[in-house]
Amino acid sequence: MSWWAWLILGIVLAGAELTTDAAFYLLFAGAAAVCLGLLGLFGVSLPVWAQWVAFSVLAVSSLVLFRRKCYERLRGGAPDIRHSAVGAVVDVVNEIAPGGRARVRLQGTEWDAVNVGSAPIPSGAGAVVVDIDGVELRIAAAPGNAADRRSITENNKWT
Repeated sequence: MSWWAWLILGIVLAGAELTTDAAFYLLFAGAAAVCLGLLGLFGVSLPVWAQWVAFSVLAVSSLVLFRRKCYERLRGGAPDIRHSAVGAVVDVVNEIAPGGRARVRLQGTEWDAVNVGSAPIPSGAGAVVVDIDGVELRIAAAPGNAADRRSITENNKWT
């Protein structure tokens, strides 16, 4: 293949990576194609079979060596949204027995919740989000005295 064909292939693969969420697989194949195109541009002449072998080796080796590091650096630093509500206080509308399920309000939105605590949560009381399982909150009764409840409600966090 000519050098310009490798460059076009590399640009197309890198562009496909940008338009889809291919998780850096196409990017490394595109980089390997661009490397072969640059080699051809600078006068390194390889037979077609050697070009394809070099492309395969470059793409696979760079994928194995660098993909995880790049992916974690660019995507791994995002906060874990799943646990962002842990510690928040929810409003309980109806009494929930231990192990019982009900709808609760958290920051103006209704959620399905399960009382994972050992005590029932009375109607109108606050409960603390202990864990999140998909779209279901795991809650437990908030501390017993009114001062603790005010502290939790003011901070919206378990203290």
